[in-house]
Amino acid sequence: MRIVRPLPRPVSAALLSCALAALFWLCPGAPARAQDQRARAQALTAAMSIPEKVGQTLLVFFEGPDLSPALRTMIATHHVGGLLLYDSAGNVDSMDQVARLTGQAQALALSGPHGLGLFIAVDQEGGPVARLREGFAVPPPNMALGATASADNAALAARVTARQLKALGVNMNLAPVVDVNSNPANPIIGVRSYGENPQTVARFGAAAVRAHRAEGVMACAKHFPGHGDTGYDSHVRLPTVPHALARLRAVELTPFAAAVAARVPAVMTAHVEVPALEPEPGLPATMSSRVLEGLLRRDMGFGGLIISDSLTMGAVAGRFDPGEAAVRAFLAGADVLCFGADRGHRPEEQLAALRRMIQAVESGEIPMSRLDAAVNRIVAAKLEYGIAGTGEPPRTDPGRVNTPEDRAAMRRLAGQSITLLRDRNGLLPLTRRASGMLLWPGGDPRAARVFTDQSPGFTAHFPAADPAPEARAELVEAARQARRLVVFTRRADRNPGQAALVNELLAAGLGPRLAVVSLDVPYDAALTPEAPCLVAAWSDAPQQIDALTRMLFGLERPSGRLPVTIPGLDGT
Repeated sequence: MRIVRPLPRPVSAALLSCALAALFWLCPGAPARAQDQRARAQALTAAMSIPEKVGQTLLVFFEGPDLSPALRTMIATHHVGGLLLYDSAGNVDSMDQVARLTGQAQALALSGPHGLGLFIAVDQEGGPVARLREGFAVPPPNMALGATASADNAALAARVTARQLKALGVNMNLAPVVDVNSNPANPIIGVRSYGENPQTVARFGAAAVRAHRAEGVMACAKHFPGHGDTGYDSHVRLPTVPHALARLRAVELTPFAAAVAARVPAVMTAHVEVPALEPEPGLPATMSSRVLEGLLRRDMGFGGLIISDSLTMGAVAGRFDPGEAAVRAFLAGADVLCFGADRGHRPEEQLAALRRMIQAVESGEIPMSRLDAAVNRIVAAKLEYGIAGTGEPPRTDPGRVNTPEDRAAMRRLAGQSITLLRDRNGLLPLTRRASGMLLWPGGDPRAARVFTDQSPGFTAHFPAADPAPEARAELVEAARQARRLVVFTRRADRNPGQAALVNELLAAGLGPRLAVVSLDVPYDAALTPEAPCLVAAWSDAPQQIDALTRMLFGLERPSGRLPVTIPGLDGT
């Protein structure tokens, strides 16, 4: 039985955070610098009009790769506090283009009346969630890093990521994810989590926070108070975290307490219903003052920025329009209101939210003291990270992105993450010249070449992601002629034909020739429990396929350790 040490009561987390802050104050000159920074933030806030203050609270998406007229208006006229970069919104053509875009946007913002630059933010978690890919050294997903069993590797991945982001003019990474993936059926977190053990997630997450800070890039721990044990995707509908407060303290809140102690500058909310914390039915944590002001600020001692998850996600948009969502989240304690490139939504909706916020302040619905407190925190963060008061945009250097050293580091992390779950019959390593078949439902032939180039005796086959019975029967018949078989699966719980294909190969007596590899969460293995050879590779990214291939053919030894429990699967 795995024993989970309970998290001390929230006041203990706050005391730990205060103790670390006290060490900061002991550094020579730190009190004077902090006092000066607070005074500057207060003076800048006091000099701003209501529309300027409200604009600072918005973190918005936009369309296209350039500083378009619409984007110029958002920055120069509406004084938005930050921009979100999305590949899906056409913001990313190349690394040179991103650097040029961020530089132009910052120059425009800094030329404003108060010299406030922009938060330029991106979801660059690694693995499946990375808005910058082509020409960027992307780390493996967090669960792959968890499989390396080394928090130093989480720090390395964060350091390389943050260094590249800074070279492109990106100053905020909406990472790390510190959700504890305790629910194998979780449809949205999965490999984005470091694992299922709260203490492990806490160590890895805190290491990533410190690495970002060392590189001068703002980290953002997410999704508070925890999205790891949910059965629904909050992009689609409102999920519920049903646990009692004692369980939340022992599991979900542990990594956030560690992030606060590591001086994380920002925490992102989760659009989840948590009845143990918020009794109002259907109210997301993002809109609960009990969760944000009560638990995160007062009990856990967090003094940084609270950033909402996107307010046009399905969990919110189904009940609130953007303006109402913004007002409710802000009153609950969110300082920065995030509007992402969610399906079916347009940038124009952000202007409606801006106008609604201004009206709420002018009418007294939002107290001026609440607005000033949020803007003070925003401006203080910008001063601390050199986003304000500099007079000129930061220097960018796309040549420091995707360097050979960074690519080599990512390859090492990928190699250390490959995890052999079991090999009952000693199938591995495979013989490179032996005839074989790679079966990859829904796979990418280009990515498969990383495998087939190292194994000329293998042929690759790409049935549908959820292969039908007729297609499976043909593949099983063809597989009888191959000396070795490798099947890649990816979220077989959503594509039952994948598990059916593996189980039909086993029923045909081909188990002694068969290696089954999961390319996402390793829970696929529970759906093929009789497979004698099981491997977890965590991702279908080329570097993961390369590392997997090297392991399968004996060029590297598997060293990964499973960071989650696979229900019903023994390790023999």
